[in-house]
Amino acid sequence: MRRGLLVWLFLPLLVAPAMAREVKVGIGRSISPYVIPDELRGLEYDVAKEALALEGHRLVPEFLPLAREVKAFEGGQIDAMLTQRPGALPGAAYSDVYVVYRNYAITLESRNLAVDTLGDLADKSVLAFQNAALYLGPEFKAVAAGNPNYREEPRQQVQPTLLFLNRVDVVVADYKIFNWFAGQPEVKGKVDTTQPLRYHPLFSPTEYRVAFRESGLRDAFNRGLARLRADGEYDRIVARYSSGMVREPAAGSR
Repeated sequence: MRRGLLVWLFLPLLVAPAMAREVKVGIGRSISPYVIPDELRGLEYDVAKEALALEGHRLVPEFLPLAREVKAFEGGQIDAMLTQRPGALPGAAYSDVYVVYRNYAITLESRNLAVDTLGDLADKSVLAFQNAALYLGPEFKAVAAGNPNYREEPRQQVQPTLLFLNRVDVVVADYKIFNWFAGQPEVKGKVDTTQPLRYHPLFSPTEYRVAFRESGLRDAFNRGLARLRADGEYDRIVARYSSGMVREPAAGSR
């Protein structure tokens, strides 16, 4: 009887490690500070890693081009994909929202430019991130198509450089990404990054989830994410990748 009681008491300790697993996670978008591939860290990366770890799992990153990432997910070579929106992957089990991107039209305060609507971008030189016209909705796409001074730039360190040099009127970017690159030595060594900025909130926040092949693993991630938020670690991760930024926009700042 005593032996049976001891087995019952220690059974959870024996079972838990067996349930723990390596989770192969596809990462198709690697933009600092959300994901910093060379250092295996980043705001988004750390949140996903720690949420899984709280449930006993270990994140194993698979950095893949988007097309290969989707094939790997559908073929079962990876267990999950970061930075997803519901509906993109039929049959996937989507997590709760774990990261939010926020794009702004960013201008120099000294220029005092009126940018209150998307239409106000039509007569200005605009530098956006790569494929912005595809991601930011049909109205923005139409404005971009009709503006001969609109262009997209895959190297996002170019955006703060040209804005602070007054070579473009407007930059369209996620504010964390913009500020991260503005804080890099290669940019700060070329331009005065202390110039005040205005963030024009023309775009809605974009909420992202993790897509899982298995609902049970999704549920475990959600539990870990909830614990991460409850104990304040989520906010500490965000702060880790926000320190040293040029300036974060207040809600509704213009």
